[in-house]
Amino acid sequence: MKNYNYGKAGEALKVDLLNHPEYIEQNATLAFQAALWQWMSPPEKHLPSPHDVFVGNWKPTKNDTLSKRVPGFGATINLLYGDQTCGQGPDNEAMNNIISHYLYYLDLMGVGREEAGPNEVLSCAEQKAFKPSGSPSSATN
Repeated sequence: MKNYNYGKAGEALKVDLLNHPEYIEQNATLAFQAALWQWMSPPEKHLPSPHDVFVGNWKPTKNDTLSKRVPGFGATINLLYGDQTCGQGPDNEAMNNIISHYLYYLDLMGVGREEAGPNEVLSCAEQKAFKPSGSPSSATN
């Protein structure tokens, strides 16, 4: 979970994670709750949740299309990691590691890799971030 989400997650879970992020490391139940909160909660009111993008509930706007954001796993990565991982071209190691792990787990579950879609859907290499890291709301909590 990114540092700027500890405050928001802590508020939702009624735990002071902003001042005590170690609680997540020390409490498996809290870690799971925080992970689910991150997955199910839109990072901002005007954005979809990672879950909604992943399951196909999100429909891109014209601005999304112009920003090369398309439905698929790449947009999910974009919501979770933003410009720390996305929009940096096809050789970004962090993005490629996330995709590789995703495909590995598909293999473990017996889901064909073709179900994941083509690389343009798996990748966020060319996508602009939904929420750039320099945006004011991401700097405070």
